Amino acid sequence: MIACMSACLNALDPLPLIAMRGDNAFDHWLLACGQNPWEPLSPDAAKPYGFIWHSWLRFLAGGEGGDPHIWASATPVQVLEFINHGPQSPKRSKPSDITRRRYWRVLDRVYDHAVLHRWAASNPAQGLTEQDMPPSEDPKGAILSPRMWRALERQIPQPEDLISSRDRAILILLMELGLTPEEVRFLEMGSLRWSQQEPHKVQAIQIIGERDKQTRALPVSDKLYAALRHWLQARSGYHAMQGQPALFCTRKAPQLSNHTLLHLVTKTLKQAAQASQLPEPARMGPQVVRNTVLVQWLDSGCSVDEVLARSGMKSPNALLHLRAYFGDDTAQS
Repeated sequence: MIACMSACLNALDPLPLIAMRGDNAFDHWLLACGQNPWEPLSPDAAKPYGFIWHSWLRFLAGGEGGDPHIWASATPVQVLEFINHGPQSPKRSKPSDITRRRYWRVLDRVYDHAVLHRWAASNPAQGLTEQDMPPSEDPKGAILSPRMWRALERQIPQPEDLISSRDRAILILLMELGLTPEEVRFLEMGSLRWSQQEPHKVQAIQIIGERDKQTRALPVSDKLYAALRHWLQARSGYHAMQGQPALFCTRKAPQLSNHTLLHLVTKTLKQAAQASQLPEPARMGPQVVRNTVLVQWLDSGCSVDEVLARSGMKSPNALLHLRAYFGDDTAQS
């Protein structure tokens, strides 16, 4: 069935892009952010974002009066050059890592919105290599406390409709397998590996990645399988997803966006904290869940090599941002 679906998808022509000026794309994204009921972005708060985005457009066009549509075909190389050198201070010094991260984050969010609306074919900010990606603003990393983790587990919704079934599957996926946000977003129906003994049961999820060691197969627990089964049943009855390759979707798009995934995890953590009368975590999002899973694996006795293999990372240096959470014996193993 999956092979047949893949063949049908390959026969479909991709939808054409819609021409959109770069300044109009930003205005549309800003309007959508302002309508976010959870964390609306006010015009005053958006001014730094506007400065960065319009500087990016001038950078691509070579100054004022350039092609207003060139932004839609920008490359990761151009993104890297921009965040490393501009917008620049009068001293023309290289921006700090925190500033570079903020430049990158603005481009990433607007392009994510643009891909969703078919104004751009891809998000060039997501094309940077792991080495070129600006480091997180919190170099130590952040994890959830054991009490907050248990509260999050209790807050996972029951599969009552399309969205709650999707959210339950995604949250359990994050909490059991420690996937990166991008790995979750780019999962496809073809990523599911079905059991030969039980043909209708998912036994593993295949992660495909460009980084060395990122491609891996991860076993699916009975709890995760049950959540995926509920979601696949709901998905099969959702007409807009028929013939679409992505495993997860929204009501408005056939693939998750960074913002949708961040919103889901942040909203659920806030609800969990309130329900359990706990302070909200200082940092919230899917990366914090992944960090917590990595530390839990180490605490449970997994070797560093095993954690690296499970998480799709090559070097122990990838765990350095979490070194404050495990002992010297783990760090040296």
